[in-house]
Amino acid sequence: MASKRILLALFFAVIFLFPIASLIVPDKTFSELENRALKSAPTFSADTVLDKSFMDGTESYLADHIVLRDEIAKAKSAIELAAGKRELGGAYVCEDKLVEHIAKPDETVTALNAEEINKFAQKYSGKIDTTVMLVPTAETIYSSTLPMSAPYIDQTAYIKSFYDTLQNVNTVDAYAVLSAHQKEYIYYRTDHHWTSYGAYLGYTALAKPLNFKAVSHDMFNIEHVANDFLGTLYSKALCHEDFADTIDLYTYSQGDPVNEVVRYMGKNTQTYSSIFFRENLEGKDKYTVFLGQNTPVVTINTNVKNGKKLIVFKDSYANSMMQFLTLHYEQIAVVDLRYLNVPLSDYVDMNDYQQALFLYNVGTFTGDQSMRKLAGC
Repeated sequence: MASKRILLALFFAVIFLFPIASLIVPDKTFSELENRALKSAPTFSADTVLDKSFMDGTESYLADHIVLRDEIAKAKSAIELAAGKRELGGAYVCEDKLVEHIAKPDETVTALNAEEINKFAQKYSGKIDTTVMLVPTAETIYSSTLPMSAPYIDQTAYIKSFYDTLQNVNTVDAYAVLSAHQKEYIYYRTDHHWTSYGAYLGYTALAKPLNFKAVSHDMFNIEHVANDFLGTLYSKALCHEDFADTIDLYTYSQGDPVNEVVRYMGKNTQTYSSIFFRENLEGKDKYTVFLGQNTPVVTINTNVKNGKKLIVFKDSYANSMMQFLTLHYEQIAVVDLRYLNVPLSDYVDMNDYQQALFLYNVGTFTGDQSMRKLAGC
């Protein structure tokens, strides 16, 4: 009888007290655990009531702001994991890592991307040498470790098929060098990015098409700046804190070539002396130690006085690559088209560059429609 009273009391606490407490406790705007913005309270009006957006918004708002939300979310993941579920929030739970599940490529987006890159290469033919490197994600490199019968796309076939549609463009086989080192720490265990060592391997694959000699691995000082990194995949799956990652920063043993880093953020310009934003190691999104938070354009100036200038169109995989590419160029412009809302000419003069690199991971590239912004270059 006593146990029934306790259960009844818990039931009413969940039904009544939790929502009331959630309304009293001050709202948060961002979830550090899930690394995303939380829903704000919906606006009440006759229109929002009639179109049902008020009720939908209220439901989402309450779900995001219920008290003990983080603890409840972790408990839910633990229960699902104990029940044998091996895909949580779009991440496969493997023996010693979380692996992002990549959605089936959007053929329309793929065709658009090929068309825009071909137009770019044609427009600057004879002026800018264009190179494309699509990087396979951990799902392909570690496909043998995925849960039994877990679906995944053949990224190597996708990359080859995409490369076959390109004209007058250099292409780079990142799969070969990464798969050869698959037993090493080349992708984070809780995040979708490659590690600094993975980026170094990609850098060596770029040497021939970009016409430079890669610096040997033993010429870098490697600094372990974090060993408690829980990345985007942990934020989705909310399990296995014991998979926490190490972040390494590579610096050239003969001296850092970077003189100035200029971040263009709309009308604001911020200037720094390093590509490493160490203060970001204190927050949840520690990967932003590489180049900082997402921004449309970053220009890196170095003391490498060889007249060579490179423009990189990229997703965040390229951020950790800058540790290495800065050794070979006087200037690098790093462009994230996803955040570019004005003509690129507002930030850079394409006539200044002799080489262009498109560096994306397959997971981002297959659904990213921002390549159409190249038309404004």
